[in-house]
Amino acid sequence: MDIAKGSERIRDTTNDITIKLFWIGLFAHVVLWTLICTLTQPNLPLDMVEMTFWGEQWQLGYHKHPPLPAWIAATVWQLGNHSPWLMYLTSQLTIAVTFWAVWQLAREGLPAWLALCSVAVLQGCYYCTFMINDINNTNLTRPFWALSILFLYRAISSERPKRQYLYWCLTGVTIGLGMLCKYYLAILLLAMMSVPLLIPSVRKSLRTVGPWLTTAIALLIFSPHLVWMINNDFVTVQYALDRSTETAQLSWTRHILSPTQFLLSQIGAWVPIVLLSWPLIGKTIKTNEIKCLLAKKDETANATPIFRTYLSIVVLGPILIYVVVALITGANIRSKWGGPLFSFLGVWLIANYPFRKNSDANITKQTEIRKALRGCLVAATVMLFAFTVKNTIIPPLRGEFSRIHFPGQVVSQEVQKRWAEHETSELSIVGGDMFVAGCASVYAEEKLDVYAGLKPITSPWVSDEEINKRGAMIVWNIDETGKAPPSSWLSRFPNSTVLEPFQCHAGGAAQGLNANVGMLLVSPDPQAPQAATKTRTAKSDKALH
Repeated sequence: MDIAKGSERIRDTTNDITIKLFWIGLFAHVVLWTLICTLTQPNLPLDMVEMTFWGEQWQLGYHKHPPLPAWIAATVWQLGNHSPWLMYLTSQLTIAVTFWAVWQLAREGLPAWLALCSVAVLQGCYYCTFMINDINNTNLTRPFWALSILFLYRAISSERPKRQYLYWCLTGVTIGLGMLCKYYLAILLLAMMSVPLLIPSVRKSLRTVGPWLTTAIALLIFSPHLVWMINNDFVTVQYALDRSTETAQLSWTRHILSPTQFLLSQIGAWVPIVLLSWPLIGKTIKTNEIKCLLAKKDETANATPIFRTYLSIVVLGPILIYVVVALITGANIRSKWGGPLFSFLGVWLIANYPFRKNSDANITKQTEIRKALRGCLVAATVMLFAFTVKNTIIPPLRGEFSRIHFPGQVVSQEVQKRWAEHETSELSIVGGDMFVAGCASVYAEEKLDVYAGLKPITSPWVSDEEINKRGAMIVWNIDETGKAPPSSWLSRFPNSTVLEPFQCHAGGAAQGLNANVGMLLVSPDPQAPQAATKTRTAKSDKALH
């Protein structure tokens, strides 16, 4: 069976109301979530702060992750003139692109109303709502993951050679950019490589230039970062390995516990999608209908066998790979790594269950569609409400504010004020606690280099020698570190002075709570020894990490 003939769905979109509904829903989602984040998160979240001061250094890689999200965060922060709303809008656009890719693929194999429902059910998934309040490597990977799935399907299903080559190229672009966000996109690549093995009609594409275009473009985009990785002793890979083993059990039980814990951690992500899809699929799994489904699945299902097989590969394949890796290695698969796994789950569920007729005209009259969409609207409202409560009501009740309520701008102004009171030179370095120092930097009018954690491996653009020569302000959270700075800091920076701690009210809903920041001023010493090199490799800095 030719994949093109079995998968392409031709429909008249002139009067297709589902297109308007999709764009209205997408616009409302982006606007509402951007507004809620802007109103309830007066300070940038932890990852946004870190991404921004990373990106201002324009490195080809950072000790934790590839560079693309940091570049985007720093660029948006500058374009928005240090305005948080544009940062939050950017984070929402990542999920908007994901929704669009899911919808587009669904329309390739499903009737229009079912395609709309298959993306609407994602309103119940916290990975697509609750977690999209930040710019970080995890969130930025999600749209490239979804686009890669969409473009690969179009590459193998299009009948026109020019369109095939276009989508092979686009697949390479999205894979390359996705790998510049987070390496776990390689999990999807492994699943994609099995497509020709499980769909025989796709094997002929291996004899064309298309897959090689994809590979060449992806490698071209990723290669500068790959060179950086080699020059820095694969520090990012080591960080990922450390994260995957830091909480793992120390015995053979970890090989069982790790995949089990990962699967259990994802229940909250996929169960709401299944529940919201239930009006569309519930009737098909009654006991007295199973025999009929097994006998006539290909005749009654919503999508073609090839479309369903492809979805199974890209939806279930990465989950299976995670489980197998955890079983073999015992590595701890972190729950957040499941973020992009369920974007196409609604499409897969609906595509694998029959829904009476395949005619769009008949489907629009059925109550199941209305029930499903009403459920999605309720889920979207609940998620918005829960997020608002978390950011506004919970902090005062528990007497503890989150980083999104930290008075970053006030602290930044105080840091520069304290420096100006003691020194005549311009402040150029701020170090200490990563988040506090990061806030002091990103909210400053002029660029400040951040010496995060006072560890060269985390901030290779600064060193102890640079601080002793140029001077710096070192800051920390007193509630976490204590009023006095660690003695090691004083010995590393002999020309330092402990300043009076700074106390100010938190922002937003946590204004009744106080933030306490310790400050250590390191005066410039032009006679201090100059650093031998501006940057260090991960291997040379392991002792300080």
